[in-house]
Amino acid sequence: MKGYMKRIVTLLILILFGFVIIGSSCFIIMKADHDCTGDGCSVCYELAQCHKMINTLGTAVAGALKLSLLLCIITVSCRVIIRSRPAHNTLISLKVELLD
Repeated sequence: MKGYMKRIVTLLILILFGFVIIGSSCFIIMKADHDCTGDGCSVCYELAQCHKMINTLGTAVAGALKLSLLLCIITVSCRVIIRSRPAHNTLISLKVELLD
């Protein structure tokens, strides 16, 4: 049951991040050429916040992606190295009887 709940929470977080990124992008697209009132424009402030959110989440996702890619490369490399080396066989591991 715990594994099922973790998957649900992970899916909800993924949906939330997707909604934030898509919502910010849509807001930027819709309000890109608004009638600016000058200094202290609330739309300009919101646009800056959306840009900041997209940059922050984009950087975090890129960092996590790089880390997971590096982990996969190391894991695959270790498996290839382990499989390429012959097994260390001894008489005991081969279960050979040493009869005189």
